[in-house]
Amino acid sequence: MDNQNRKLKFSLSKLWTPLLLVVLFLIFGLQYPTFLSVKNFNNLLVQMAILLIASMGMSMVVLMGSIDVSVGATITITAVASAMVSSALGGASIVVGMLVGALVGLINGLLATFLKIPTFLSTIAMMGILNGTAVLILKGSPYNVHSESFLAVARGSFLGGISNLITIPIIVVLITIIITKKTVLGRMIYAIGNNEYVCQYSGISVVKIQTFVFMIHGSLVGLAGALDASMLEAACPYCGDTYTLPVIAIVVMGGIPLSGGRGGPIGTVLGAMLVTVLISGLNFMGVTPEFRNVAMGALIIAGALMSNVGRPKIITVK
Repeated sequence: MDNQNRKLKFSLSKLWTPLLLVVLFLIFGLQYPTFLSVKNFNNLLVQMAILLIASMGMSMVVLMGSIDVSVGATITITAVASAMVSSALGGASIVVGMLVGALVGLINGLLATFLKIPTFLSTIAMMGILNGTAVLILKGSPYNVHSESFLAVARGSFLGGISNLITIPIIVVLITIIITKKTVLGRMIYAIGNNEYVCQYSGISVVKIQTFVFMIHGSLVGLAGALDASMLEAACPYCGDTYTLPVIAIVVMGGIPLSGGRGGPIGTVLGAMLVTVLISGLNFMGVTPEFRNVAMGALIIAGALMSNVGRPKIITVK
């Protein structure tokens, strides 16, 4: 009976995010009719682009039972890197952003696997290093982008008039689904999240897998950072900090527990929609960024509680 109740609670917890999404649409739509307009839906998709791309990489990291608190700072440093080479490389500067992000991911992975520093602590330290480096490079001032080919990456369309800020995230989501659901690497990611120690004794190279996944995550965050610079036409100190809380909230609200091993990228897409709608709705209401952070923090706590519903009472601290 207890097992049946647990399964029922677990099934209901999976419906919580889509139900909350519908409720938010109804609340904001009734209060502001333009919120449900086609134009605003298009705006929501564009606003979701950076968050969704960064959240796909974070999904794989959290599925392993790790976390990356430096995701916002990585967006900042990769935006700076791609913006500063944009005059010379044009649209190819996107690749530079991804390479810098992959390097950050490699360092984060090595800190976790070889030096055995918990990812929560190591990525906090990395956040300080990256933000400080960005401020030193920019000397506290924004770096404006003038390369038309670099700006065209965010403004333009590779596919039939559909904005690249819609097409690129869709491609990233599809690739992440294939990696996590259809490949050996994906099965190992889930296995490490369920029990890292059993994986080690089973012959799985946990160190290589964790480091490689952090590099994939870093390259996707680098793509997000480069697109952010292209979209805003500039790179600024701390420009990525506003993404840190929402990206973590998206993954948690998408149904991936911070202990890892369960959930997937499709849930993350729902989490991204929920967070984007919440941020956009609060903007309609004229809520200040400080109160939006309060809402994001509350959302993370609520998501963490819901992800534990129906699960055995196991205390996990990583």
